[in-house]
Amino acid sequence: MALNRMLCFVNPVLFRRIPAITSIKVANISTSNKKKDTLINLEDLFPKKPPSPPKTVEDFADTKVPKSWMSYGYDEENYEYDRFLSKVMNFTILTCLLCGGTFIFMYAPDVRNTDWAHREAFLEMYRREQLGLPLVDKNYVDPSKIELPSDEELGDTEIII
Repeated sequence: MALNRMLCFVNPVLFRRIPAITSIKVANISTSNKKKDTLINLEDLFPKKPPSPPKTVEDFADTKVPKSWMSYGYDEENYEYDRFLSKVMNFTILTCLLCGGTFIFMYAPDVRNTDWAHREAFLEMYRREQLGLPLVDKNYVDPSKIELPSDEELGDTEIII
């Protein structure tokens, strides 16, 4: 109903056609054979008859290729190669990339010089201790080296201290 009121001000022609637009009946009918058109056949994923359990000693001993084997996605046909590639990829990603990358990141040199000020402060404190000077001096620069302007040069300039 709110849509009708809103469209009444926008376009009167649309307002008159709303009952015809909203009352259209649509039936979704598909004529395709669903088993052939789907990418995954459900009968392959969920077979109707499960594989028979091992009955003899030889069946129990045969563990090379299990009957209910699902691939890791590296090789769909060769069981041993699929497992090998899975283990190689897990080792490479987890051990080499994550652990190695973390090690390199943590022990990399200080390229941004973030510790420079800290190291420089310790060196300056050590130098001042060796010379017998106070660690922090109120006169950072020797006052005799500073040349201040005279009162005539300053003129009417306001001095804020």
